[in-house]
Amino acid sequence: MSRRLLLFSKRPRAGTVKTRLVPTLSPHQALALYRAFLRDQLAFARSLAIPGLEVELSTVGPWDPGPEWRDALLGVRCSEQGPGDLGQRMLRAFRRAADDGCAGAVIIAVDSPTLPADRVRRAFEALDGGAAAVVSPARDGGYVLLGMAEPRPALLSDVPWGGSRVLAVTRARATESGTRLDELPGWYDVDDPSGLASLRRELADARRAARAPATAACLDGLFPAA
Repeated sequence: MSRRLLLFSKRPRAGTVKTRLVPTLSPHQALALYRAFLRDQLAFARSLAIPGLEVELSTVGPWDPGPEWRDALLGVRCSEQGPGDLGQRMLRAFRRAADDGCAGAVIIAVDSPTLPADRVRRAFEALDGGAAAVVSPARDGGYVLLGMAEPRPALLSDVPWGGSRVLAVTRARATESGTRLDELPGWYDVDDPSGLASLRRELADARRAARAPATAACLDGLFPAA
């Protein structure tokens, strides 16, 4: 039975991605870093040895990637997230996976380029084991991963997206609706200078840099050693 891993992404365009990293980075530097994130997350998703796994890149609006992305997108289905807030877009993706017969679906984002493979594997294991939904918390009060065995609108409606209460509201909605929500160990995303600093510290270790080689190379170019 198939499972679906969805990589949620913006179209990589200057001035529209990683805007909270500006002025630490210029808009074009932020774009270069986002493109590196995307390359690493696509390679990561394609490398996961999970039986029946389908990988889908879902972008905000249409994106014509061009030939430079051909190898990175090999075997990856592409879609648009469609209109609405983040909850509406995620619910649409979960419903599409269910309609396609997937046993469960997990959404991750581009901006956690060092998310451990263990989080994704354990998410699908939780869904296989009877969880209705599964999350991996983010440091900022949201989450870096959300999975569902089948669409659960109650968890995605009227959530204060982008704020520090996303996970707290999700937990409350799960309790109110009697939904089994499993939680995995957390991770971090790179949305602001603090997250960028964490990423630079992590990828200074060569072993960790192997998880996100494009990102590590981009950071070396942005912050050359003295």
